[in-house]
Amino acid sequence: MGNIVTRRLRIREWKPSDAPALYDIFQDQEIRQSGICFCSSIEECQRIIKKWTEKNEMKAICRKEDNCLIGLIGLNDMGRYEQYKELEYAIAADYRRNGFGAEAVRGMLDFGFRKLDLSVIAAWVHAANIKSARVLEKCGFTLEGRLRRHGRDRGDTLCYSILSEEFLN
Repeated sequence: MGNIVTRRLRIREWKPSDAPALYDIFQDQEIRQSGICFCSSIEECQRIIKKWTEKNEMKAICRKEDNCLIGLIGLNDMGRYEQYKELEYAIAADYRRNGFGAEAVRGMLDFGFRKLDLSVIAAWVHAANIKSARVLEKCGFTLEGRLRRHGRDRGDTLCYSILSEEFLN
């Protein structure tokens, strides 16, 4: 997968030099509570970046103007079937509430449906994470349901999805 370029963002492959900035992103308590994987050291970030690069699933979200790392996003294979992927994303605290999350999600949806020929993209969000649920809804996702006490913290999880024909039409 090459770069995905949107109006303000470049979604790109990870570089080993991204580890310190990724570590800084993972220090955010909101991201830690969201259920997304996080690293507790720069060395651990280097290992996860290597793994993400090998699997070619998780990407770096950077501002186009200066290549500053502001988040992560990926279409992960959950072993359901070939044309099904699950979206995972996080935006650094300093860059939230500026539309970067929705812009990155739309860019990834466009890539997933047009280039990867996906049929469905799903996303799971902690019910308490209202901001992330709003991003998904702005991008056309449908709330499929609520899994009660599903999270590792025993919180509820909201299940969202979007079909290719909903996004492309």
